[in-house]
Amino acid sequence: MVSGVGIDVIDLSDFGRTLERSGERFIQRIYTKGEIEYCRSQPHPAQSFAARFAAKEAAMKALGIAGEEGLSWKDFEIAVSSSGRPTMILHAHAAARSKALRLQTLQISISHSLSTASAVAIAESSTETPRRSQAKNATKLAK
Repeated sequence: MVSGVGIDVIDLSDFGRTLERSGERFIQRIYTKGEIEYCRSQPHPAQSFAARFAAKEAAMKALGIAGEEGLSWKDFEIAVSSSGRPTMILHAHAAARSKALRLQTLQISISHSLSTASAVAIAESSTETPRRSQAKNATKLAK
């Protein structure tokens, strides 16, 4: 059952300015070692960094945990399979929250062009998540 969907779109001009302004400090705060190595090996590293940033944002939205205390950007890691398919690996706080939400899978899709990077995340659980139950109960009460 789909328990959450997240999407994020990034303007590469704005993102490029962020990289210029904050540089290595930004990269080290947001990305895992594996992500940094992968992005820097690509023909257009800024596009790869931006797409991964969008994927992390989309995943936070799909899980409904954006802004939670203790959450780190590095709790979300994007790996690439041998086929080129991106996968999301959850660590620390994000992994604990996904378990509490009974998350079964977190599907992601990332893309970029010369001007934008985007990502979609779909959270699927084996049963209805607590936040969905609460939303349904609130809707019933409002009727």
